[in-house]
Amino acid sequence: DARSTLIVMGDARNNYREPGLGQLRDLRERARRLYWLNPEPRADWDTSDSIMGAYAPWCDRVFEVRNLRQLAACVDEIT
Repeated sequence: DARSTLIVMGDARNNYREPGLGQLRDLRERARRLYWLNPEPRADWDTSDSIMGAYAPWCDRVFEVRNLRQLAACVDEIT
């Protein structure tokens, strides 16, 4: 509901399948916040089958989280 924060953890690679943008939009509309934590280097986003750019507009913030330092920075920003 509107009190919820949704955190998606994944590389945003759709393996050339339907991206499910409608479902992500529906989830976003129900949640207070949506954050995406991507374990791949930002330079690899939107290459090959990565569609982070398609998902990012539905997120309040997208983070590269590949190590504990980046995770800590992400948590600091979210909280």
